[in-house]
Amino acid sequence: MSHITAYSDHVKQMNWEDFNFEILLIDTLPALKDATHYSNSFTFRDALLEATEKASGKAVFKLLFITPDKESIHKFYGIAYLEDKTIFTFEIEHTQKFETWFSVIHNEEDENPTASVYTFSTNGYSSQPISNFKSFTFQEHTGTFIDHFIPNQFIAEQLAKEKSDFLAPFIQLKAQVDMKELAQSFIALVTEKGLSINPPHNNDALYATFEAEAGFPFPQLIKDYLSLHNGIDRCAIMGAEDIYNEWKEWKNVYDEWTQEELFNTYSTNTGKALLMYTTPYWIPFFDLQNGNFLAFDFAPNTKGTAGQIIRFGADQEIGYIEAEDLNTFLRSLIDNTTDIEDHEWFYKA
Repeated sequence: MSHITAYSDHVKQMNWEDFNFEILLIDTLPALKDATHYSNSFTFRDALLEATEKASGKAVFKLLFITPDKESIHKFYGIAYLEDKTIFTFEIEHTQKFETWFSVIHNEEDENPTASVYTFSTNGYSSQPISNFKSFTFQEHTGTFIDHFIPNQFIAEQLAKEKSDFLAPFIQLKAQVDMKELAQSFIALVTEKGLSINPPHNNDALYATFEAEAGFPFPQLIKDYLSLHNGIDRCAIMGAEDIYNEWKEWKNVYDEWTQEELFNTYSTNTGKALLMYTTPYWIPFFDLQNGNFLAFDFAPNTKGTAGQIIRFGADQEIGYIEAEDLNTFLRSLIDNTTDIEDHEWFYKA
């Protein structure tokens, strides 16, 4: 029986005897010099990841490390989710060095310890008691247990479709703007605040790059807006390249997260913007700093309008309405009816 199993929908129906937990020696642990050092947990994690990759010959997306409880689970086990969408299962050889390191990172004082499952990845570290899983157990429902922890990379196409299907009814790219009115408001703002415009230039290559990555055209509304400028010197108003770069960073977040992770059902915004952390149809154009932005919204909720201005970012759980449209927002800056222009970061140093 192979110790590597190809992932499929049938994994959750598999039993303990369908997997081969071959013995693996963890020979990547260094000598333990300071049992109280804060980095010990990460050193232990990295050693297990390295040993697993060496044994499997594949990069590891996620590694489960399962500890004994002295009653039903008597050994240490590993379940690695590999880059080729296979699952590598193994039992860890119980050496003195491994036991020493484990006692340091696990820090179990109870004489009757409970089994735990550690979740390791290159940038992740977490643990929980295995008793948290009431409806299935590691050894009696092994396939279900393994399937529960499947990394997003294994089901990327399915997750992408879920997000795409959710957003599809809300997408509205053909937002319009009165260019004469917009130009008047923009010039009035520049004059009132004494701003220095970076002159507009041809952005066709950037727009083509955006379309290739986004799967939809760069919105005409923003093209029209960028015909007036290419950002403003030392100001939160962004030029074409900054708009694209920030959009791309947030699209990476969207691509990596699941629909469940992106959606927030505990917040409200009067039904005008989707209750999302981010979407590719929010295109940032105004830098609030510290990972926060104002953006054009081209996937408004049922009570919203295409092209509305929302506030979103690192400090926001969802997008919040800032203005009904770009012209209204610019006028609010001129008329001092928003708190944005009072902040020191409206004029960047």
